[in-house]
Amino acid sequence: MDVSNLIVQAQPWQWAALAGMALGLTALLYGWGDERPKPTWLLALLRAAVLGTLGFLLLSPMLRSTTETRESPVLPVLVDATSSQWLGEDSTARQQALAALVAQLPGWGDTPGWEVNLFSFDRDLHPVEGEWAPQGKRTDLGSALESVRDRYVHRNVPAVVVVTDGRANRGPDPEFSAERLDVPHVFIGTGDTSLVTDLEVSKLRLNEVAYLGNAFPVEVTAQARGAKGVPMVLRLASGNKVLETTTWTPEHNLSSTRWTVQVDADKAGPMPLTATLAPQGAWTQREVTQQNNRKRATIDILESRRRILVVARAPHPDVAALRNAAETNVHQETEVVWVSDLDGNASLPTHDVLVLHHVDPALLPSGVTDAIQKGRALWVLGGASTTWNDWDLNVVGFQHAAEPLVTESQGHKVASFDPFPLPADLERMLALWPPLACPTGAYNLTPALVPALLQQVGPVATDWPLWAVREGDDRRVAVTLGEGLWRWRMQDLVRHDGESQAFDELVNRTLQYLSSRDDVKRLRISAPERIDEDVRCQWVAEVYDVSLSPTVDVDVSLTLTPRRGEATEHRFVESPRGTDFNLDLGMLLPGVYDWRASCTQNGEPLSQRGTLVVNAVQAEASLVPANHGLLQRLADRTQGLFLGTLHTDDDVTALTASWEAFASATPAQDVVHSSSERLPLHAQLWLLISLLTLLTAEWAIRRAGGGR
Repeated sequence: MDVSNLIVQAQPWQWAALAGMALGLTALLYGWGDERPKPTWLLALLRAAVLGTLGFLLLSPMLRSTTETRESPVLPVLVDATSSQWLGEDSTARQQALAALVAQLPGWGDTPGWEVNLFSFDRDLHPVEGEWAPQGKRTDLGSALESVRDRYVHRNVPAVVVVTDGRANRGPDPEFSAERLDVPHVFIGTGDTSLVTDLEVSKLRLNEVAYLGNAFPVEVTAQARGAKGVPMVLRLASGNKVLETTTWTPEHNLSSTRWTVQVDADKAGPMPLTATLAPQGAWTQREVTQQNNRKRATIDILESRRRILVVARAPHPDVAALRNAAETNVHQETEVVWVSDLDGNASLPTHDVLVLHHVDPALLPSGVTDAIQKGRALWVLGGASTTWNDWDLNVVGFQHAAEPLVTESQGHKVASFDPFPLPADLERMLALWPPLACPTGAYNLTPALVPALLQQVGPVATDWPLWAVREGDDRRVAVTLGEGLWRWRMQDLVRHDGESQAFDELVNRTLQYLSSRDDVKRLRISAPERIDEDVRCQWVAEVYDVSLSPTVDVDVSLTLTPRRGEATEHRFVESPRGTDFNLDLGMLLPGVYDWRASCTQNGEPLSQRGTLVVNAVQAEASLVPANHGLLQRLADRTQGLFLGTLHTDDDVTALTASWEAFASATPAQDVVHSSSERLPLHAQLWLLISLLTLLTAEWAIRRAGGGR
């Protein structure tokens, strides 16, 4: 043991007391008497050593332990795994050259003695394991550089090597907004920097949804390079049906055109659209690729919008907040009418959900009263001055003994609320939202009224309803008892950078619940309605028994059928948390898929159907020239180097030589990391063994001398 690692914090009087205790106790046993065991001085020395050691441990000595680890330099190497690097002329040679370079990259750390970590990047960053298989659909160079920074920010990294064509079509700008590791970056340029002859449908713009019987605009943008004076045909089709065609003749070697078509939505469901660009007649020039001569997209044709009618006593900011929240859902349209503008017998406009704001049921025109009686979806909003007992108990579901006071109440989420899922972030936002002005008094709730939010007065959580729903017979009713909802939405906008999330979601889920006439679904599938082909398609299934308790004692299967294709069968697996099922379908081919999930719960068959649209990603098919200037600028900013370009296998040798020259001039040594910790001395095993050895030796000598 190194004495310099021993740490003791004690006063001089403590050392004196320790020495006096050890010597005094030893003297009591061996200091006098005629029958002292022999040899006396040896026994006294052993006893004093044991007592001194035990007394020393009372001072809580600590032993410093130092550990050193050696970290060798590590070289992260990033290789672009998208097809834009070899599209165009000599594509085979370019792809073979990239594969040859990737095969040699793990050896680039041999000469300087560095460890090489090889990654590929497209949409995300992936370690290269096994065979090199580039299949990326989008290039996110900025996020790849940021991922390297996050992984190696505290590592011994002498440099970073990046192989790419400099074209980024996703994520942060690699030149300005991406955060890079503070080490030299070395770049190798791939792809072709020259302009090539090509035709391209660069954009196909349309809405995500349209409504049956309406017409919606479709905008097609086409580009042509090296095709001056060549007549072109632009065609828009849906499946095998050609919707519209037009002609276009480029006037320059680099030209573009924009074409807008009005398409009729004549059939409900997903409507696939394809825009194509093709030259007319014989064209002597040759395109380097035809992959970008078409672009596909899909629009959902809906039968109708959910119509929300608001009948209000007077203008109020709560009405504006509800209307703005409802209109964030593209499947809904809202209309506001004032009670004073309604004639006595006039009927209300057609609607799916009737919302009544601060109205007196005794003063409503007969047209509104009839709509309340015949309607299937009703939402009643009131405040502190609302006389709730004027409402029919079978409508609002509670009675209220009012008092002439106003209660400032915040919302408190009810965990057991089942009619519809509340927003995930609602509970956190309720603590931040300001209180609402609510009526004071005793509440008598019927069993049919189910509160989603209860009133919380200061720190006291009550059982008074604030936001509740009632379902009875063939009508669904929602009741909101607080005034000042506009403040909730304003706070939501402030907290989420101009986007109201929790409040809008709460309003829209309430409206969806009111207008829905489906029974409670016991098989619930969470699946994307629209997804890009380079994103993994993941599903979640939940199964409930007759008491609406979640269960996993079933087998859930999925039948996935592409349009004009063969169906495939898949099976969900139980999630680790044991409450639902997961299914990962990986990346799907572009197209429209119909799916059906099914299971049997306690002998009862359950099923759910839907449609999935997988969008084609053609970001890499656009033959924009490679951006080696970006790579050169990034190398200069990081004090790195642009090694050169990669076109053929012969370039690999020259690039390797340039890299070895750069690596030899880059200082990099092993880094030694030291860590120390303090351990209590009494926890050391060797000390316990030493004490036992001393006591055993003393006892053996005493016994040998005839003592006890």
